[in-house]
Amino acid sequence: MRLLFQEGKVDAIVELTAYTGVAAFNIGFGAKTACSSFHIFPKAAWKAELQGEALRKHELQWRDVVLLIVDEISFIGRAFFAKMHFRLQQGKRAHFSELALDPHGKTFGDVSLILVGDFGQLDPIDDLSMCDTETIRSSLSKSLMHMWPLMHFGKMLVTTFEEAFVLSRIHRSKDDLWWTESCLRLRDFAMTKDGDYDWWLQHDLERGHLDEAQKKYFEDQAVWLCARCQDVGSRNGRKLAHMAEDGKMLVHKITAISSHRSAANQPSSAFDGLRHIIHLVRGCKVMLTRNVAYLYGLANGTRGTLVGVVYPEGSEVGTFPEALIVEVPDYCGPCFYPGEPKWVPILPMFSMKENSRLSRAQFPVVAGFALTVNKAQGLTMKEGVVIHLAGGQRFRPASKHGLPFVAWTRSESFAMTAFKNLPPWEDFVKGRDSDMLRMRLAFTELLQQRHVRTMAQHSPMTTPAAERAAHEQWDERRRLLSAKRMKCEGPRMPCMACSPASDRV
Repeated sequence: MRLLFQEGKVDAIVELTAYTGVAAFNIGFGAKTACSSFHIFPKAAWKAELQGEALRKHELQWRDVVLLIVDEISFIGRAFFAKMHFRLQQGKRAHFSELALDPHGKTFGDVSLILVGDFGQLDPIDDLSMCDTETIRSSLSKSLMHMWPLMHFGKMLVTTFEEAFVLSRIHRSKDDLWWTESCLRLRDFAMTKDGDYDWWLQHDLERGHLDEAQKKYFEDQAVWLCARCQDVGSRNGRKLAHMAEDGKMLVHKITAISSHRSAANQPSSAFDGLRHIIHLVRGCKVMLTRNVAYLYGLANGTRGTLVGVVYPEGSEVGTFPEALIVEVPDYCGPCFYPGEPKWVPILPMFSMKENSRLSRAQFPVVAGFALTVNKAQGLTMKEGVVIHLAGGQRFRPASKHGLPFVAWTRSESFAMTAFKNLPPWEDFVKGRDSDMLRMRLAFTELLQQRHVRTMAQHSPMTTPAAERAAHEQWDERRRLLSAKRMKCEGPRMPCMACSPASDRV
């Protein structure tokens, strides 16, 4: 579309945005995060009107935009969606005034929107999902009550979208067809015990049939995905301790610089994810917790390896460092170190607690051997994953809408997936009673109806039957190509013990 505008000498701009920095980097083409695009920050108070230099830059950014493509739409809740609408109206206000038009009479400042994402993934944080059509004001928690007007308006905005295209195939899992279908069944909690759960159980590190070499790989190389922060901390702590003991290396304890002693007792959430203390060992896996330079691949959630710690000249180890040197495979910016294009110096960042004078300076880095499932959404772990869904009496992660599906789909195949104490079958069955699942399925059915109308209006496939026939022809060609590569038909299993002898390649 950008090329078409350029060839037609039309001063029109296409903007791209995603909720997380990792997704914005993966999109490329100048994509920005939704927070930076619309000046909407989760921990900051909502300012209905931008002013001064911020307003001038905002108007300049959106003046000629005619189309906005939004990725990770499941992360964007109803209140956030309403804020996007108001920001786009503000961005278009000056331009519309020049044309003697009223931007307030048009949704999203008359910018066309394409929303892309999967509502089967995790729900928005501290907001209502676009699929949620039943929650009422009285059922909101006190902490979210002030957002109800925006949530209600966002619900109305969702109804203004009349066209939809429903895509039904997952491409992350490539040729592992059984794993793809199993993940899709889990997405809707339509999995079966003998067809899915019993197979998953075969890759449990304690109860499955993985041999010692496979177990060692998952222990040493795979990323562990946990439902609870305490399990992430425990796993990272053990791995750091083993690295230090086995390699006789130093554990770097980095304490944040705080404005006051009371700031040390504040959680990391009060300072935009900056922790009071971080522990690192040279060579350990690390993960960024803030967007450093996401256009260059340094985004919140980006993973790498710690190369070294740079302390001020003449100071002792234990003082606050000047920089952390991290090797980031996805980095695509300027080269800092000759011969090492992926080595990047990470500098400390500064944050102030909202409505206070407390501040914290710390490196936006944590050990990355394990992370929460929420943090992993949008990432693909080619090295494989170990899924650890431990919970408590009240919190059963396997039954939470979106959480197991996101965890299952972070790897590219069943071969690269293992489980630590796979939850009992009954926990997965409880997910079928989720109110969010019921609302999401109803919302998806509405989108499917719009999909049929959209296809009839904009394509030769004027009926569902015509679309099915076209898809079957495409699917048959794809299967033939896949069979040619694999020299067999059917699912590609991870090890000889996973399939009957008649199915082995």
